[in-house]
Amino acid sequence: MISGCNENTHSGTPYDHTSSLTAIRDRDFLHGISPEASGQLVNTVIEIPAGSNAKWEVNKETGHLEWEVRGDSLRVIRYLPYPANYGMVPQSLMPASEGGDDDPLDVFVLGPRAKTGSIIRTRVIGVLYMKDDGEQDDKLIAVDTDSWFGNIETLEALNANFPGITNILSTWLANYKGPGADVELMGTGDEAEAAAILARGISAYRIVREQ
Repeated sequence: MISGCNENTHSGTPYDHTSSLTAIRDRDFLHGISPEASGQLVNTVIEIPAGSNAKWEVNKETGHLEWEVRGDSLRVIRYLPYPANYGMVPQSLMPASEGGDDDPLDVFVLGPRAKTGSIIRTRVIGVLYMKDDGEQDDKLIAVDTDSWFGNIETLEALNANFPGITNILSTWLANYKGPGADVELMGTGDEAEAAAILARGISAYRIVREQ
């Protein structure tokens, strides 16, 4: 009988706050990096590499990348590993005033496995609409422009040339927290809808920083 397979299960590895293996503190990944890359490309900070189960995230106070801690243990996803690189757009947030969680915009980046802390130039091509515990927690879909996905510019092109990817991402998101989790997937949006979410997220961040 399998029990306890939900987001609150841990690796059992005690957290050591002094270890360089549990945090990257050499720069401010949230506030110190521009969201805009060259042209209409977007800088994306990779928190979790494709194929990893370790739950890293940016610390909103320091901007450092840290392996998330639950209780006294490092958090590990007890499901299939992340199906794509996962990260966030620096200097952005999903504002609570619009039902969001006030966290940076989340992004799945399609391309080769990247290291935690990598900054990748990406093209945003779509969005997975999602609610987590009642809060809007949409996931942008982007491509690594230096990869074999580099010529993909629309969600339609992704689905035509790489069928099944959006279904894989949706299925993973719906199940990675385990049975009973309050996760609701509400379909996909195209590149125009994703661009609008991105623009609002960057604008919301700037408004908060100016207050």
